[in-house]
Amino acid sequence: MRALASRGHNVTVVSTIPLKNPPPNYENVDLSFSYRKKDCTGLRHMGAYTLLHKNMEEANELCREQLFSSAIAKLIASNKTFDAVIIEQLWYQCYYALVKHYNFPVLMGFLSVGNLPYVMDSVGNPDDPNMSPDMAYPFTNRMTIDERIWNTLYTTWTRLYYRYWHLSRAQRIANEWALGTSVYDIDKNFSLVILGNNHVFGYPKPLLPNVIEVHSLQISEKFEPLPEDIRAFLDNAQDGAIYFSLGSNLQTHQLPAGPLTALCNALGSLKQRVLWKHDGNMAIHPANIKFVKWAPQQAVLAHPRVMGYVMQGGLQSLQEAVHHSVPVVAIPFFGDQLFNARKILDAGIGLTLDIDSMTEDSVVQTLVEIVENKTYLNNIKTMSAIIRDELVKPMERAVWSVEHVLKFPNSRHLRYHGRDMSWIDYYATFLCLTVCLIVLSYFICILCIKGAGVFVRSKWINDLKQKFD
Repeated sequence: MRALASRGHNVTVVSTIPLKNPPPNYENVDLSFSYRKKDCTGLRHMGAYTLLHKNMEEANELCREQLFSSAIAKLIASNKTFDAVIIEQLWYQCYYALVKHYNFPVLMGFLSVGNLPYVMDSVGNPDDPNMSPDMAYPFTNRMTIDERIWNTLYTTWTRLYYRYWHLSRAQRIANEWALGTSVYDIDKNFSLVILGNNHVFGYPKPLLPNVIEVHSLQISEKFEPLPEDIRAFLDNAQDGAIYFSLGSNLQTHQLPAGPLTALCNALGSLKQRVLWKHDGNMAIHPANIKFVKWAPQQAVLAHPRVMGYVMQGGLQSLQEAVHHSVPVVAIPFFGDQLFNARKILDAGIGLTLDIDSMTEDSVVQTLVEIVENKTYLNNIKTMSAIIRDELVKPMERAVWSVEHVLKFPNSRHLRYHGRDMSWIDYYATFLCLTVCLIVLSYFICILCIKGAGVFVRSKWINDLKQKFD
């Protein structure tokens, strides 16, 4: 949104995290009142089905609260008009009511994670569960037969659950706000989908012209400088440094006591210095560890002394680690973190730990391995070189794609006919061929049986003649 504003577009952003010091043509619609942090560590015990239900249920409740807020009422009262609406396609479909209110401008989607089956369906993009692993499971693109079965069952259930449970509830909320909104029709009317990931961090898959992959949009070559105390701590790390952060949704003080103690003892025993993002109080303070409530992550990872990064497996954190060529140790908890952790292993750019089974020794061994075995460093340097070797930078591609669709709003040259076909129409060919094959097989069987009968009867008559003769 900031990049679009820098190109001269007037941008209005509805967000729980308003942009600080926005340019004159960038307007915040402040929903920060609804930004709430929870203890997410327990989500690791939830199955994929339960977690999706929980997320969609809570998203609809939050979407209702935001849609009926004074901030949205103020936006509506301003009588603005818009040429396009760009919406996060994860779970907040009740915002389709705003699409109707603004007389159906060009609709574009953005997905901050990899890809989801129902997002692919919004533009009719083929999404084969036999070849494309869903981010809910730690699968690669070389799935075993049982993994393909699990993947197919889950993605099929996801599509059905999304359409017949989630969208129906979003429809009720939208109707309360703007009667006559059809979330089902709007959900199939996206002109562009921007995926916040690409095949290097995931796996290659067929994509339509109006589905683009971008990555690392949050990364800038001009990042925030390090605070003086952190810079001095890292500069004086003669044996190198490890950066530990579980992101914004997970806090280390929420970890179980056993694993937290194992982590602290293990990191405290290393010869490397450890910069630990920790929003809480620690009972022990090893001499080689510096606890900070916040750190400019990109500046930390760019520091030449940083040799390893212990993280939760979040996509943006992984992108930043790869960009700065820092081998990683992932401790995944929920969502796409398990998938990303598997990708880390598959790409050979780091290792993983399980929060419930880790010990002090296993943590030390894992960190020593990624620091001393240069294979991980070489692999992540290669991966970093691959993502940097692009004809067009991701941000430039994203902005160009938005502007292209704005120039040609009907987007017929991008629209895939398969999106407009019903399931009956789509499978009609296969059904007809199957029926024809069954009928043909039936007649072949009848002919074979009759032929066999004639042969049997003629042989029986010949035997009788020989007997009487």
